[in-house]
Amino acid sequence: MQLTAERIIHVIAFILLLIGLCGMTAWGIYTYVDDSALKIASMALSWGVILLILYLGFKALKWDWWG
Repeated sequence: MQLTAERIIHVIAFILLLIGLCGMTAWGIYTYVDDSALKIASMALSWGVILLILYLGFKALKWDWWG
């Protein structure tokens, strides 16, 4: 039971971090960038960087997500 609860906490933490960080970048990009092609490219780049940082951070903590 503890393993399942720990996995749920990991997933919820990941989702909340992802939503918060992506929401802040989306707001910043739509507020300060004018060109629509640049908006799309910067959103994809920033979300990719956020996912990479989260992945590397959780991997460094040796959290086993799906194994």
